[in-house]
Amino acid sequence: MMKYYLVENKLTDEDNYSARILTERTINQEELIEKMLSKRNLVSKTDIVAVLNSYYEEIIQAIEEGDNINLPLINIGYSISGVFETEEQGFNADLHKLHVNINSAKLINDIKQDIPLQRVDAPVTGTQINNIKDITTKNTNGTITSLGLFELNGNCLKVAGDLPEVGLYFISDDNTEFKVEHLAQNGYKKIIGQVPQLVTGNYRIRIKTQAAGSGTQFLREIRLADSSFEVNVV
Repeated sequence: MMKYYLVENKLTDEDNYSARILTERTINQEELIEKMLSKRNLVSKTDIVAVLNSYYEEIIQAIEEGDNINLPLINIGYSISGVFETEEQGFNADLHKLHVNINSAKLINDIKQDIPLQRVDAPVTGTQINNIKDITTKNTNGTITSLGLFELNGNCLKVAGDLPEVGLYFISDDNTEFKVEHLAQNGYKKIIGQVPQLVTGNYRIRIKTQAAGSGTQFLREIRLADSSFEVNVV
């Protein structure tokens, strides 16, 4: 079952939507080989890898020689983009680009019309703060102890980035920010940390992050999210 969701179409002035495929996993060659071996074990994993490597080598060589390739799964052809000012002008990598074009072939074309589709809700792409729990009292979205431990739950919570304002904050009624200095767990679904020293009162939770779902790359801009609820600090 292939899943899809709808997003607002920003390419037109009309109120309409476009579909996006929700990919929940990616399967690599190693996993495909394991699937093959689980169904039939007439050859060894070593033999399969050796045949595939030889197969890939021949395909790469054919591409380097400019051969069109027609396979049961895909067809491979080529094109060059860019303008040639004269008939005598040669290929210039600064002005022109070679494209290797890959299109689906018979095996894929025969099944794609019959793939069942299921519409699902759009995935959460921004930070969503669902609840905060006082670890000592077990109270959720109610009271929080100053300098106590808390557990924050939601989606896309991870606090990460290289800008100084990145952090997790408690926000007072007058919009003063109190940054959490100690995080014991910093994940996308859950954060555990120590409440900063706060006076009694009501506070919202604010996250400023550049996390982009990768441990090595950050968003250019801060993504800011506030909780829809307040907690009472005692």
